Amino acid sequence: MYMNKEVIYLEPEDDITDILTRLQQAEQKLVALVPPKKATMLRSAVNMKLVARVAKECEKIVVIVTVDPAIVKMAMAARIPVAKTLQSRPVIPTDANVKAAEAEIQVVDEETGGITDEPAPKAKEDGKMPSKAANVDSDGHAGKNAETLELTEEGLENGSETAKKSKKGDKKSKKSTSDIKTSPFSKYRKLIMFCTPAVIALVLVLVWALVFAPAATITVAISSTSSNFAENVSFTTDPAAENIAEGVFYAQKQTLEQKYSTEFEATGEEDRGDKAKGHVTFTYNFDSSACSTSCEWSAPAGSTITAYTSDGTLVRYTVDAAASMSWNGAKSSDCPSGMTGSGGLYYCKKTVANVAVTAADSGAAANIAANSRWEGFEGATIANSNAISGGTTEMVKVVSQEDADKVKDAQISEHTTEGRKMLFEDLSKDVIAIESSFDAEAGEVVATPGVGDVVGDNTKPNIMITAVFSVYTVDRSKIEQFVSQKNQVAAGQKIYTVDAPYFERFTTIEEGARLKAVVEVGPTVTEDEIFEKVKGCKTGEVQSRLKDSITGINSVEVRTPYFWVWSIPEDRSKVTINIDGEDNA
Repeated sequence: MYMNKEVIYLEPEDDITDILTRLQQAEQKLVALVPPKKATMLRSAVNMKLVARVAKECEKIVVIVTVDPAIVKMAMAARIPVAKTLQSRPVIPTDANVKAAEAEIQVVDEETGGITDEPAPKAKEDGKMPSKAANVDSDGHAGKNAETLELTEEGLENGSETAKKSKKGDKKSKKSTSDIKTSPFSKYRKLIMFCTPAVIALVLVLVWALVFAPAATITVAISSTSSNFAENVSFTTDPAAENIAEGVFYAQKQTLEQKYSTEFEATGEEDRGDKAKGHVTFTYNFDSSACSTSCEWSAPAGSTITAYTSDGTLVRYTVDAAASMSWNGAKSSDCPSGMTGSGGLYYCKKTVANVAVTAADSGAAANIAANSRWEGFEGATIANSNAISGGTTEMVKVVSQEDADKVKDAQISEHTTEGRKMLFEDLSKDVIAIESSFDAEAGEVVATPGVGDVVGDNTKPNIMITAVFSVYTVDRSKIEQFVSQKNQVAAGQKIYTVDAPYFERFTTIEEGARLKAVVEVGPTVTEDEIFEKVKGCKTGEVQSRLKDSITGINSVEVRTPYFWVWSIPEDRSKVTINIDGEDNA
């Protein structure tokens, strides 16, 4: 007896939760799920197994209506029946069903440009599903491998057993097709294609590893004795004046500049009030004995003259415009009433009045009364018939030069240790520093506000200081050359190292210093001699061979870049030899 069915059309936006919910809510026991074109929600094996499990829990029979091979394959794995249309009889999918569906899709695509998974529009849902297989051929007949099911509970349940048997038949069919004989080349073609590049790569690696990669580094320690070296040397800052044989080294100054900024308190005070102004009279007595031809006197503009205030304070003034007088030395109308003297010696008193003057500094202290006392100027007397006035006092805070110098010295002192460390770390290993020549000094100093400028209330001045750290250095190779020239070694001996050279008793570049160092002297052994002894021999034999054949070798270390290099190459360019003097003490 056929069962009534409930059709559920799935939407593209439905997820697996929506499908399971709708399946649980279905009223009929037989439920047909119709997924849309290119649906993805049922192409997942996990989702399909969830559908099968929920259907079992709800005691529902689910049929998937689709020709999508991917969905059919998932249904096959979950043991869920499928039907091509709502009018087709469902089947339990097998591999043959899947291949038939794929082939049918390909044929339809080629002939019509596509197929549809939608059910036929004129289908009548009368509760029965006609008996056509899901893999029917083009004439509407069931395919050979189709296993149709009756729409009864018994028919649907018995279908699973038949599907298992069909699956076994598919395996036998595959086995029979695999027995077809193929040519050996066709059978191993892919293997050959993949293996050939690997074999070539392996050959190249072996050539590199055995021909090009082998190399060795041999470090030989020679027995040596150490001695202390000391010699007075001098320096020059002119490269052309260097003379190594005479112990005159070119000293190059290395510098490092660092900028430091800090705030400080301004302590300077200035009177920024008005300056007193007035006029004075200069009077000068010319001596005829000194003026045989003519005499002149002048007070140039900007000249400084001084007067005393009522309390005896000395006040300075500057002459605003030049004042001058002259006499021709003769008793004439040039000095009519002012002429004094007798016996041929005369004095001519001359005066220049109303010379404008201005106080050198602001403030009321420069205001003086008329006829104040003045100091003489260049032999002339000074008088003021009127008061000098107009000076006012207005004290303001300013950045003084003393403030700037104090902050500058403090910053240089604070950062000297840091600057020394940075400078010495930057020095090349090819030079030796004359450490006592280190110096730290200030370069450019910029105060804001500047020196002499007014500092406003609640304002802290800032100062930017460029610190210049410097030290003189000497080329290390020149020092080693000088030490080697001064050390006369015996025949068959050589200097291997000049260790820890340094300069002491240095004061200035002009006065020179004393050079000290430790010299390591040992037997003469050459790199070529060592190579000739060990080329081609095993790495483990190098030490014994060298110690047995060359006198003075203390120890030998052999290093190779790769573990498979077990012998010394015979190519000299691939062998690095280091010879070090090793103190016997």
